[in-house]
Amino acid sequence: MLNRLARLFYRRLYRVLVPLWYGLTMNLTRLRRWPEIDHYMNTREIAEALRWGDGWRPDPLRGVLDVLMDPRKFQKRINEGATEFGDCDDHAMYWCTALLQSGIADRAWFASAWYAKPGEKGKGHVVCVFERGTARLWCDYGDPRPTLDTWGWATDVAEGYGAVLLAAGMTEVTLRPNLSPKFRFKGAKTLVP
Repeated sequence: MLNRLARLFYRRLYRVLVPLWYGLTMNLTRLRRWPEIDHYMNTREIAEALRWGDGWRPDPLRGVLDVLMDPRKFQKRINEGATEFGDCDDHAMYWCTALLQSGIADRAWFASAWYAKPGEKGKGHVVCVFERGTARLWCDYGDPRPTLDTWGWATDVAEGYGAVLLAAGMTEVTLRPNLSPKFRFKGAKTLVP
C-alpha cells in the first residue's frame, strides 16, 4: 500500500509539493547571520567538508517531520565542527548550492528516489544530480559518480540498497542574486517506471 501511495505521489504531486514544502522549510531556517557557503575548488573538497556523510542525522521527531535546512545553517554546523549535520536531503541541497556557488556545476538538481526490496515497504533517498559540461553526475555523501542518462542515478541508488526503483523525481536548483538556493518549479520532473 505504501509503495502504491509513493508512486501516486511521484506521478501526481511531486512536481508541486516537493519544491513547495522543501522551499518553505528551507526558507524558515534561513537567517542573515549564518556564514556564506565555502568556496570549493573541486568535489573532493566538498565531500571532505561533509566528512563523507559521517555527520548524518535524522530530521526532527525521528525523521517524521521531513524538513530541509538552509545550506548556510548547514555551513555553520560544518564550521563549528558539529558531529551531526543533517539527513540526506540536507546533504543534497548543500551539494547543489556548493557546486553552483563554486562554479563546479553548470546545473544541479535535488533528486529523490523511492525504492523497495521485494515484499518490503519502500524507502526514499535524496541525492544531488549535476551537470558539468557534457558530463552528468550524482552524489550523496562521497565522490560523485557518472550517470549515463537522466534517470540512471535513480537506478544506481536503488541498486546500491539492493532494491528495485519504484519512482524518482528531480527538481532543478538555481541561485538567487544573493546566492541562496531556490527550487525551479518548472524544472521538476518525475519517473514512475
